[in-house]
Parts: sequence; structure tokens; C-alpha cells
Amino acid sequence: MSTTVASAGDPATATPEAFFIENPDGSITAIASNNRRIVEPPPQPRLECYRCHTLLEFAPHATYVQCPRCNSMNSVTAEPAPSGNGAVMGAQTINMICSVCHVSNLAPWGTQYIRCGSCRTISDVSHIYNRSRR
Repeated sequence: MSTTVASAGDPATATPEAFFIENPDGSITAIASNNRRIVEPPPQPRLECYRCHTLLEFAPHATYVQCPRCNSMNSVTAEPAPSGNGAVMGAQTINMICSVCHVSNLAPWGTQYIRCGSCRTISDVSHIYNRSRR
């Protein structure tokens, strides 16, 4: 592991702008600087689990997030969480096994029709919600 210093101007008199920690394979593991031009990455989006209300961070492109605390699958929604912490509220999901090809399909709770991602069969799952209200 070696340390590389990047500076502007004359190397003998210039103040280092950044320090790079370089591994033997050439990859850089850390960058340190007091330069104000280095901008922090944007914060990760957050979601509040619908079941246990744990605050979860997720990738911006994610559609579903599994809670590590209660193992429930959360559908990413645009609805703000009631706690007012800047997160969105997760929604319950339904896991439907296709009757034709037996592939598992995940969809937000309340979806009436689910198209199988494998064989494209459309299944009516509205009877599930009528049964669960009893």
C-alpha cells in the first residue's frame, strides 16, 4: 500500500490538495482532502418498513426493499412516512406463484391482476383481498 499526494503548482511549495491510498493492485481505497470542491454524494433514499417501522436505506432504482429486522418485503411508494423523518412509507406486498409456470411473482398489495414475469400469463388475484378482510 502506498500514499500518493496530488498537489497543484510547484510540488515543493504547494499544499497537498488530496491524499490517495493506493493498494498494490492499483485500486484506490481512500481519498482525503480539505478541499471544498469535493462534494459529498447525495443521501440514499429512505423507506420506513410498513410492519416494524424500521428506517431502511435503499438504492435509488429499487422497487422492493426487504427489512432485515422483520424480514417483510416492502414496496417502494411515494407516500411520505407518518413519522416525518423524510422517508417514504413502505407498502405491503403480495407474492403470487404463477399457476402455469410456477414462478414466484412479487407485486404491491392491492394489485388485482399480476402478469407473470416469465410466461406473461395474467392472473386475477382480487379474491385474495376479499378473503383476507374476513
